[in-house]
Parts: sequence; structure tokens; C-alpha cells
Amino acid sequence: MPPIEAIIAFTAIVTLIVTSPGPNLFLLLRTAPTFGRAAGLANTFGFSAAILSHALLSLIGVGAIIATSAVAFSVLKVAGAIYLIWLGLKALKSAWYGGISIKVQPTSATDTDNSGRKLRKRFVEGYLTNILNPKPAIFYLAAFPQFIVVGGLPIFIQGISLGLIHAAIAIVWYGSVVFGIASISQWIRRPLVWRWVQTISGTALIALGGRLLFVRQAT
Repeated sequence: MPPIEAIIAFTAIVTLIVTSPGPNLFLLLRTAPTFGRAAGLANTFGFSAAILSHALLSLIGVGAIIATSAVAFSVLKVAGAIYLIWLGLKALKSAWYGGISIKVQPTSATDTDNSGRKLRKRFVEGYLTNILNPKPAIFYLAAFPQFIVVGGLPIFIQGISLGLIHAAIAIVWYGSVVFGIASISQWIRRPLVWRWVQTISGTALIALGGRLLFVRQAT
């Protein structure tokens, strides 16, 4: 493990990153009220798996390639933006043209989308939302030199340890968001409220996708 001072500083930074509103939060606002708590948790584990993937890719050098190669950076950026915009359009379509009575039928906080295949789909959805975003790759490229001590434990072990901390914080935070949504699911599932929650989350995902298109490569 890195020194305790480095762990505390890293934990504080990634906590701020995780708790800041972004694609993950708005995806959960689309998923949890529509498909249930289990689906929201599947999204959450997808987020965390992508975090670990970014950490691993940075450790083996792929993150450096993405951050320094204009072509690789642009391809990943455009793919991520298109995916976020697509998710946003799906939310808007579901809100205004998808038949509210079908989607909002459950009246309790129990899971409504808990088959293995559907949960895997939500996991992949959460994973792609994160892995197609080049900003985490840039973050780890910048963070690892600051928090990894040369001459201590193997660099790979230190890096994976930091990635696990980041993933754990994401699980705690977004898991709390999912359970918070479940606690007010009766209110959210009212047709008018549900429609506007989906509209807001869909619009936010589209806006975040559009903003991602203008993210510049780190120099």
C-alpha cells in the first residue's frame, strides 16, 4: 500500500470526484426508478469495474497512450460522447413516448428488473458509461506519479490498491444513491414526476455527452 498520507489525500480527491454530479448520477436517475433497485446496483458495480479497468490500463501504459495520442484520445472521446447521448435519447423517448403506465407499474421499492440477463445489461451499461470516458484515464495518468512511492511496494500493487479505494468509494456513494431513490420510489413513480425525472436525466446525459466532445487532450 502507498503511505497513509498518500492514501488519505487520494481518498479525499476521489471522494470529491465521485460525489460530483456527472453521467453516473444521471444514469442512476434513469435506471433506478424505471427498472428497480437491483438494476441501479448493477449500474453501480459497472461503474466500479470501469474504475478498476482505468487504473489497470494506466498501470500497463494504455492510459498514457490514450492521454498522449491524439487519435486514441479522440476516438475514445467521440465513442463516449455518442454513448452518453444515446442513453439520454433513450431516457427522453421512454419519458415521452414509452408508455408510462408500463414502466411505472410497480408500487414498492422491490426490484423490477432482476433477471440475470437484464442485470448484466445494466452492469455493462454502467461499465461503458465510465470506460468510454477518457477523463479517468487522464486522472490516473496524473495521479499515480503523485501517490505511488518508488522503492516501496511494487508499483502495480500500489496502483491497484488506489484503484480499489476509488472503486469502493464509488460503490458506497452510488449504492447510497440507489437506496435513497428506492426510499422515495412511490413518489418518483407517479407518472408526472417519473416523466420529469427521466426528462431531466436524459437531457443531462445528452448535455454531458455534448460537453465530452469538447474535452481537450491534456498537454
